[in-house]
Amino acid sequence: MYQVKVDPKLCNGCLLCVYICNKRGGRVLNRSRTETLLGGYLPECREECIGCRWCERLCPDFAIVVEEVKE
Repeated sequence: MYQVKVDPKLCNGCLLCVYICNKRGGRVLNRSRTETLLGGYLPECREECIGCRWCERLCPDFAIVVEEVKE
C-alpha cells in the first residue's frame, strides 16, 4: 500500500502527474478543486496508489513523494 504526498508550496499545478498516472500508472491521480499558489490545481489521489512512482519521477517541481505505508 502506498501514499501520495503533494507539497502545495512546491506544486505549480501543471497536472503532469495526473496525465502520466492515467497513461502509465494506476489511474489513481485526479485534479482536485484546490488551487495552487500559481493558479493551477493540485492533484489528489482518489483510489489506492499502486506505487509505480511515475508521478514522483516526472514531477518537474519535485512536489510529489510516494511513500510505502506499512500496516
